Amino acid sequence: MSIAESYYWLGRSYTDKVEYNKAIEYYDHIDISASYNNLGVTHQNKGEYDKEIEYYEKSLKIKLSELGHDDISVATLYNNLGIVYLDKREYNKANEYH
Repeated sequence: MSIAESYYWLGRSYTDKVEYNKAIEYYDHIDISASYNNLGVTHQNKGEYDKEIEYYEKSLKIKLSELGHDDISVATLYNNLGIVYLDKREYNKANEYH
């Protein structure tokens, strides 16, 4: 198992235990798209929408450069961003991402 995988599983464990701040500490050590997505989800669980958006956008930027616009994981990130903006009641912005 790589160090990145270890950090992921530690972060995941703390997320499952609802210890979001501790989870963020571990996810924040991995500079990859999946980690940014996990950080977005963790901030979503904390109700920190602006941080959630920040990490989803970082993840999206990486995925777009690696895979282009037509990959399903890119579509998922656009959808995640749309949902955040729905939660923030920013409906026009949500529509842009959906």
